[in-house]
Amino acid sequence: MATMALRAAPALRRLTLRTVRPGAVPVWRHWRLATKCQDLSSTSGAHPWGFHSSRCFATEKDSEDLRISEPHFRESKKDPPLAKPHQANAELSVTLNHIWSEQEIQERLENLYQHRPKTLSDKIMHRIMWSLYRSFNWVTGFKPENTPVKAVEWRLIVLESFAGVPGFMAAMFRHFRCLRTLKRDHGWIHTLLEEAENERMHLLVCMKMFKAGFVTRCLVMAAQVFMTPFLAAVYVVNPGAVHRFVGYLEETACLTYANIIHQVETPGTPLHDAWSQLRAPGLAIAYWKLSEEAMWIDALKCMFADESNHRDVNHTFATMNTDDPNPFVSKHRADADMAWHYDHDGICADVGVGTERGDMGQVAGETVTGFRAGCHKTLQVKDPKK
Repeated sequence: MATMALRAAPALRRLTLRTVRPGAVPVWRHWRLATKCQDLSSTSGAHPWGFHSSRCFATEKDSEDLRISEPHFRESKKDPPLAKPHQANAELSVTLNHIWSEQEIQERLENLYQHRPKTLSDKIMHRIMWSLYRSFNWVTGFKPENTPVKAVEWRLIVLESFAGVPGFMAAMFRHFRCLRTLKRDHGWIHTLLEEAENERMHLLVCMKMFKAGFVTRCLVMAAQVFMTPFLAAVYVVNPGAVHRFVGYLEETACLTYANIIHQVETPGTPLHDAWSQLRAPGLAIAYWKLSEEAMWIDALKCMFADESNHRDVNHTFATMNTDDPNPFVSKHRADADMAWHYDHDGICADVGVGTERGDMGQVAGETVTGFRAGCHKTLQVKDPKK
């Protein structure tokens, strides 16, 4: 009988590895095999593993109690198993974005660059974009002064949901082109995907502050249904024209954000009364490395700076050949180095923090001044054709 017990030990060990969980009562699903092994071990007088069999086997009552005490996560009020880790590391799962300083944002607010169309395709895309811009202002009720808060809310949602389309679509076409031609992309795909993800993060940040109604959702779907095929068809024929179109789109986005920022900072306007005292959402604080005291206006300034960067990038891509190397690769590396520096030293950006909110902004600015100055040489973009 001892020989039979030793023969049954490997099967029992494999079954245990499949069913026993650390810290939980082992419950056998294959009762016949477990009972047979228990009988063999009890007959031989000793368990083949060297301990009593009652520590290995659970009764049917124990199994039933375990199933009752551990309900399915859909029936429980607790978060799903992956919810907390996903939420805790949300800021780590996105592309590292440029960390803006207060000085950089102010310089861009004072210089709202607008490209003058030169070629025929530039003039066509410029006319199409500005026609859509004026129509969008009429539909959303947006006006330069005393803009209703609701009009700004659904305007930002529609704008960011559409602005995230061209970058991803262009990256997809370039990816397929590389596979089709068996050639390199020269770094364009990463920049385009970073742009698409950045616009998506803008949308998620806005959704933390206000909700989308039925009309807003209809506009979002209509923008994707009608504009995506149009941009895809144009990109197949003339990629530079699409990048020029996106550059004009980002110009209008910069005008929109600059106007919103001005109204929020101007006392007596509806946006100032509604948004001047709002705190920035946690997602915005983690994404742009803002301080814990950051306000909603600080997040809007960072979004404006991002849009101005997309404007410059797409206007640059519009002047390049499709096989030219991406001049922004060194910029991405500098952004990653800067983000690591912020995380390693536990500091935050100086956007929105200063004498009126404490000395944190001054300390953070002094800490990264030397590092940011060292990155300026890397951030300078050189013309690849020179």
